[in-house]
Amino acid sequence: RVDPLTGVFSRRAFNEAAETEMQRALRYGQPLSLIMVDIDHFKQVNDTYGHTTGDSVLASFAATLAQEVREVDVIGRLGGEEFAVLLPNTDVTEALRVAERMRLAVASGNLQADGELLRYTASFGVAAFDPRELSLNRFIDRADAALYEAKRSGRNRVELAPALPA
Repeated sequence: RVDPLTGVFSRRAFNEAAETEMQRALRYGQPLSLIMVDIDHFKQVNDTYGHTTGDSVLASFAATLAQEVREVDVIGRLGGEEFAVLLPNTDVTEALRVAERMRLAVASGNLQADGELLRYTASFGVAAFDPRELSLNRFIDRADAALYEAKRSGRNRVELAPALPA
């Protein structure tokens, strides 16, 4: 249930928590937001410094994300260097603020690697849950599309997924 390297939820545990929060949002009419996050140029970190340093970056990254969220928020490692953050009872405006706070925290972080300072950045995609969206995969796909737009637009940025058409 917990990713041993980063200490955040595994993909499976994250998906279970997200399904529960989607049901809660539907039942009580509460907002719910999702942030997809990916470390920029992570392959280059592994290629330059090795996988041990790459693992340190992943652990440090997860700890940085965790410092920027509430206890009720859910962080999961979905695979490789891709993470998701679920923000219950949070509208998209606040979710964008949280994502920007995370982005700044990651970009200003320091990690020692082979005696030198290693800095890295991350890209973020934010989506608001829509009650018509009954699929977790669709919710994740929309946030993921915004994440990839952030990467296409230069990385180290936050992008908002468009709302579902009326």
